[in-house]
Amino acid sequence: MKKKILIIIALIMVISTIIRTAIVGFSFFNFSNQLITNQTLLIKELLQETIDKNRFIDIIKSSHHIKCIKFINKRVSEINLKYDLENKEIIAVAPFNSNEALKIVFSGKDYFDKLINAILQIVFLALISMIIIILILNYYLTPYLEILEKVKHSTEKMLKGKFDEKLNTKLKGEAKEFVDAFNDFVQKMNNSFGVIEKKYTTLIEKEKSNDPLNDAKETIEHLANIFQFKRIIEEDLDVQSILQRLIEIIKTFKISNFAIIGIDNNEKNIIFNYIQGDICCSVLENPNNCRCYRLNKEINSIKTPKVCQLHFCQNDYICLPFSSSGNFSGILKINIKDKNILKNIPYIKAYLNEISPVIEAKYTLEILHSQTIKDPLTGLFNRRYLESILPTIIASAKRREEKIGFLMIDMDYFKKVNDTYGHEAGDIVLQTLAEILKSSIRKSDIAIRYGGEEFLIILQNIKSLEDAKEVAEKIRKNVENRKIHIKNNILQKTISIGVSVFPIHCNNALECIKNADTALYKAKNSGRNKVVVFKEELKTI
Repeated sequence: MKKKILIIIALIMVISTIIRTAIVGFSFFNFSNQLITNQTLLIKELLQETIDKNRFIDIIKSSHHIKCIKFINKRVSEINLKYDLENKEIIAVAPFNSNEALKIVFSGKDYFDKLINAILQIVFLALISMIIIILILNYYLTPYLEILEKVKHSTEKMLKGKFDEKLNTKLKGEAKEFVDAFNDFVQKMNNSFGVIEKKYTTLIEKEKSNDPLNDAKETIEHLANIFQFKRIIEEDLDVQSILQRLIEIIKTFKISNFAIIGIDNNEKNIIFNYIQGDICCSVLENPNNCRCYRLNKEINSIKTPKVCQLHFCQNDYICLPFSSSGNFSGILKINIKDKNILKNIPYIKAYLNEISPVIEAKYTLEILHSQTIKDPLTGLFNRRYLESILPTIIASAKRREEKIGFLMIDMDYFKKVNDTYGHEAGDIVLQTLAEILKSSIRKSDIAIRYGGEEFLIILQNIKSLEDAKEVAEKIRKNVENRKIHIKNNILQKTISIGVSVFPIHCNNALECIKNADTALYKAKNSGRNKVVVFKEELKTI
């Protein structure tokens, strides 16, 4: 920087010298022009008034500064001056009369010598001035420029996250105050950035980069987004909603090949899966074979090639577990086809860390809620759940003008099972019946343990009464044909079923259930192991 400043000052001095020289030369030139013009006019006037012009010319020629004077046959309208630098002469041609002009050749030696001396003096003084000024500036500017150089060097180090370089100077006054203020600023930056870096590195596992300040800015922005994300998912209703938000977050990182899998740790089965692109993995076939799930740790093929046997492609991949300490485990698998996505892995891990406690709490609540609405023995919904959904089901059917079938089911002679084989055998029979019921109906239909050995099936959106009868007969046959192994014995049980259909047989849910129960009573009293459809005359029996 110092060299640049001194060079600039030297250039300014040179330019100013050239300008001053030009001004002096121009002024000298104008003065000489005026002087020569005046002398030429004076000689011309004297010649015009002199009778003996030749004698007068001879006298003028004897002047040391006039080399030649003569008349020439040339018409000119004004005095013309010409400078002959080679011969150091000034030639003046002035109009004398209508036919002649007066030509006077002046010696310009003194003129040119004085002009050169003046220019040399200006250049010499300018050179001396420039040297003196540069020496003075160099002496006084050097300490200040050294401070600026140190500030520049220190700033470059700060941009790399190093705040350990302090300035020092022998100057006093404002320069010393500036140095002290800068050192104080660097110290505060060192303390503040150290704390910030320590805080965000505990939240995001990220390696230091060559641009720590920009890295800190980017990380803090991501942390703010993660904090906002956590606040949003805390207000979501269920696990599905949270996982959908996680999917959108992954997409914002421009990751095109990934899978998110949710596993129930109690049942060891997949309850959620989302796949985008090609993940090259057979984890969905059996999650228990997943190394990430089984070991509950990150699987990184970049660090450990071919670590997972379920991955069947040649590219690299990363599997990240989340929320794996309780009832729910999540796995995020990223198929790495673009190495640039690796820089975003620490941020994705941070999102997973924040999502884990929230999703675990939500899933635990879902399990608890499920336990309150499901029968623990059969896994079917209980009467509490039935009471909560009946108004919605009937209202929806009325709005859409749909039919709903109600099948009331009772195990025939169930008490004999308990009396003969014990209550444990009775539980097995009920569990078997529940399995048959679930496998015999659609996913949209609802199976409920109504009480004891009584079960209720709600068939949603059926086309006719015949549909309900067909499903009821299918269930009856499936139960009749099922062999149940109990204590070296094989049991074959039967069921009786009563059927009512909304709105054919009833106007509301409770009436439908009551009518189906009436039909069931008829089935049991008329021989059992049969399906009876409700009729109005059954009410009088």
